[in-house]
Amino acid sequence: MVRCTLKIFCMREKNNESKNKKSLKDVFRVFVRILKWAYRANRIAFPLFLFFLFIISIIPFVNSYINSKVIDEIVALLGIGESDRVFSVLIQLIVFSIVLTLIEKVLWVLVILFEKIHYFGIARYCTMKFLKKVSGLDMYHYENEKSNDIIQKAQDIYEWRPKEIVNRFAWMGQSFVRIVSSMVIVLNFSVPAFLLVFFTTVPNLIINFKFGNDSWGIWDANVTDRRRYSWTTSLLSKEESLMEFRIFRTRNYLLGIVSDIFDRFTDKEKKNQIKRSVLESIVGNFSAVGVLVFWVLAIVATINGEITIGLLTFYLGSINNFSDALSEFFRQLSRQYEDSLYLIDFFKFMDLENKINSGSMILSEKETPPVIEFRNINFAYPGTDKLVLNNFNLVINSGERIAFVGENGVGKTTIVKILSRFYDVSSGEILIDGVNLKDLDFDSWYKQIGVLFQDFIKYSQFDVRTNIELGDIDKMGNEEQLNESLFKSDAKKFVDEYKNKLDQVLDKAFEGGINPSSGQWQRIALARAFFRDAPILILDEPTSAIDAKAEYEIFERLYKFSEGKTVIIISHRFSTVRNADKIYVIDKGRIVESGSHEELLEFGGKYKSAFEKQAEGYK
Repeated sequence: MVRCTLKIFCMREKNNESKNKKSLKDVFRVFVRILKWAYRANRIAFPLFLFFLFIISIIPFVNSYINSKVIDEIVALLGIGESDRVFSVLIQLIVFSIVLTLIEKVLWVLVILFEKIHYFGIARYCTMKFLKKVSGLDMYHYENEKSNDIIQKAQDIYEWRPKEIVNRFAWMGQSFVRIVSSMVIVLNFSVPAFLLVFFTTVPNLIINFKFGNDSWGIWDANVTDRRRYSWTTSLLSKEESLMEFRIFRTRNYLLGIVSDIFDRFTDKEKKNQIKRSVLESIVGNFSAVGVLVFWVLAIVATINGEITIGLLTFYLGSINNFSDALSEFFRQLSRQYEDSLYLIDFFKFMDLENKINSGSMILSEKETPPVIEFRNINFAYPGTDKLVLNNFNLVINSGERIAFVGENGVGKTTIVKILSRFYDVSSGEILIDGVNLKDLDFDSWYKQIGVLFQDFIKYSQFDVRTNIELGDIDKMGNEEQLNESLFKSDAKKFVDEYKNKLDQVLDKAFEGGINPSSGQWQRIALARAFFRDAPILILDEPTSAIDAKAEYEIFERLYKFSEGKTVIIISHRFSTVRNADKIYVIDKGRIVESGSHEELLEFGGKYKSAFEKQAEGYK
């Protein structure tokens, strides 16, 4: 059953594995870009980390050369009579070697210190960049499959892969210095021997590049699966899911989906890694053969008297260093190439552009709310031609309290979304005091509105006070505004009963926390909207989780304290909207009826019919 559910995704992913190949130019471009990020994140620590790595990479060669001189000096002293031996040169060499060793140990401490500072710095920088970007995207990107795939790719890697790339770059620099240093030494002994070791190491690079590209291709092709995997694992770990899992017994089905996705994805990667390991073990022996040949040539040269025993140890140490450093550099280079392929997708995410952009006009400050006019509005959600609003026209006067009613899916919440500029209209215009909403500066407009959405955020890790004051961070600490908001939303009664009052944390997952009921949460969210105290208050199903008595009291306060404000209410409950100045009945994206509660009942249309049906439910 589970496999049937996922079958359609398997077919598409097989086709995707051969697509989206990245060029070396793309890889180089993003590599340079992440290094710029690394420098901006650590303008002192990152350069110092690179500098100390460079110095520490040279010291072993200097020490190795000194040690070779020590050996030659000892050999020379053994050929001299005891009375004629002078140890001053030997002592100087040994002291120099000890000093270098001590310096190396100090440098390693500094390398580790600045590596940690740099590592945490780039991690913080990338995390903040990602979170700032992802939290500022248009709604369009979350409703578009391609954009969602890019977002998922970025979510998969932003916490660790960018910092790994930067860190590896630094250590590749160390390997490169070792390669150049040992290369100069080895070339001084034998050019053919150097070329032999070099070319027997190259096949390992080719294999790592090839399989690194294949590994990225598997990851890239399975992005839709990973989105399903993330969604399902998140659902399985949510507290609010537990009750339904228990009753409907859906847990095992979802666990099966997770297991199936995981197996299908990892099976491909395991096969790729097995092939990679087998070939790496085979070609790894090539470089060992090259080093062995060099050893033979060096030993023969020593026997023939062409080099000293000290130089023999120096050259052998250098060729081993060269081979190891070259193998390590190639390994790191292939990993760097592979990770940079992932990084291309990360920066594609960072380069996503919003379709809804802020205007430049600032609303003039005045005591009364602005007039809102919807003029000939047509609107269809991105990716569909179906009009949700069809030739919608409406004028909301300053300080008017209105309500939208109608069946689900007729466009009520859509009106709030386009008024909040989460989307731009397909045609027509929304005018705010005669100015097109598209021309207004975001901040200027958002200062004018306070909204309680159906799916409001529960800031459960915070206390009551913070949950409410997040309605306007500029007013945090305003106790009078806070208490007024609690009163208007009818939340003061139960908040006063909390053990810690306003300082009560609203999640049992935290020490001393509680889990408020749905109705309490809704009133706290409503208090947040009241705390904003904006000229325009928009309430989308503001009391859906609140009992009828509490709802009546809340709206009595709302109408009492909203004098002079524009209030827009969307609700299915007629007790919520009956006191509005004007009620608009929405059907198929248009206003089909309007008037006061009494006028609409007298009219005898859709409103009256729906009101009477709802009234029957209360009898």
